[in-house]
Amino acid sequence: MNQSNFDRLLQQYLAGECTSAEEKLVLEWYETLTRNSDLHLSEAERSQIEARLWKNLRGKLQDQAEPVHRKSVTARLWYRVVAAAAFLIMIATAIILYRQQPTKNGSLATIAKQAGYDSLTNRTDQVRLVLLADSTKITLQPGAIIYYPPVFTGTTREIYLKGSAFFNVYHDEKKHFKVHLNDGLTTEVLGTSFQITQHTTNPDIEVAVVTGKVLVYKQQASENTIEQDASTGVVLTPNKKVTFNAASKQLITGLVADPQPLSKTNKQPGTASQPVKEPFVFEEAALQQVVETLSYAYGILITVENEQLGRRHFTGDLSTYSLFTQLEYICRSTQTFYEINGTQIIIKETRTGDL
Repeated sequence: MNQSNFDRLLQQYLAGECTSAEEKLVLEWYETLTRNSDLHLSEAERSQIEARLWKNLRGKLQDQAEPVHRKSVTARLWYRVVAAAAFLIMIATAIILYRQQPTKNGSLATIAKQAGYDSLTNRTDQVRLVLLADSTKITLQPGAIIYYPPVFTGTTREIYLKGSAFFNVYHDEKKHFKVHLNDGLTTEVLGTSFQITQHTTNPDIEVAVVTGKVLVYKQQASENTIEQDASTGVVLTPNKKVTFNAASKQLITGLVADPQPLSKTNKQPGTASQPVKEPFVFEEAALQQVVETLSYAYGILITVENEQLGRRHFTGDLSTYSLFTQLEYICRSTQTFYEINGTQIIIKETRTGDL
């Protein structure tokens, strides 16, 4: 559509003389301004903006119309259309900024306040222990804020967190415990312990599990509700972590910096009478047996690259070392190296070119 035809069409629309097809073209122009932008508006907000826009256009055209200068009407009309478009974007931007801008304590603070939650801020330079009504214990890092109900009601236990904290959640199979984070994540558990890290200088968020099982998933926050999408989440077990990359909006899984052996009361499959072998002492043990022992002890999948490599032998006492130091000694002795791939570790053969 050329400029002249568009001006004519818009004049007819404002005068109420458009056909259904022509009116559709005008509305498609409006939709292009909003739907093809980075702004995300609800249908109610779109309707409100549209009504304001056309009301503003009609008022300005009626007040400023000068029939005796018909030659300049088209130029003035186009100028007003552009101004109206800018006005539309300003309104839409204002709505989005209002919905997304952090309040004094972050956008989730508004939701928590509307739900009648209490809040607690750790204003000290030391960690602070908080005991919730369900006996869940939270260790708040300096500067962290939690929003929580005086008493948990309903089918879930939900709190909001800004900052870093360690959670030791009281087990209640009838009420899932959910931690909503300021950057669109939810951590959901039954009863377990985990660490949530949110730095003030780094927008990324990290959730690391110590015991139990945790589900971490992205949430869609609206003005006063949170729509949850657990289908795209990540399930974490002990010694695993997930990092939410704020730039890519992706959940990236990995291993914690210092994995710890699981409870010594666990029994190995098929050998119910044998606890996890600690200390880790090996005497001419096949590499395959060594990695299986470590894998079970730490709850981390550790494999060898091929069957032949698994027949190499290792002798040594690894009981006083951390997992990654244990792997270093094993690899030096068996002429191998280890590679971390997400939440698993692969032992590979050292090639001549790698030496």
